[in-house]
Amino acid sequence: MSDNPEPYFRTSTPSNAGPKETNTGGAWMGPRDAHPLYELAEGVSFRPVFGQNLLLNYVTFGPDRGFPSHNHPEEQFGLVLEGEMELTIGDETRLLQKGDLYVIPPDVPHEGRTLGTACLVVDIFSPPRAGFRELIARANRLRSPSSWWEPAEPAEPAEPAEPAEPAESE
Repeated sequence: MSDNPEPYFRTSTPSNAGPKETNTGGAWMGPRDAHPLYELAEGVSFRPVFGQNLLLNYVTFGPDRGFPSHNHPEEQFGLVLEGEMELTIGDETRLLQKGDLYVIPPDVPHEGRTLGTACLVVDIFSPPRAGFRELIARANRLRSPSSWWEPAEPAEPAEPAEPAEPAESE
């Protein structure tokens, strides 16, 4: 062990880590809604945020929705932001509620479902899930982002309402 360990919080030249879509060396800050939303199946939507070494994905499950048992080589962490979900990791099943965390090691089967209420989770994958960009490319894009990579569509002006016909007096 070195007598002069490197400090935990060091000052150095910033790296170029982060999404390729940004123009600031990979760094990005802003609202969650700036990222596009994709419908993967009825009642299941993804809002992914890509980095070079991580994928963060906001997943919304409508009531009585879920995903089948599967596994993948990426490690996965998650946090329930709203609602609740029944999650099975390996042989263990639990009902997770707002604030609960989960860790899914690489290659461990897992599945989940909502039970009558909607649920919002944030999933984090390291490294980013292989094939994820291709998956969302085939998905239904629910809305266009309104910030950093493409301009928002201008809203059409509303047509003025036709004046009501005056009521005839008797």
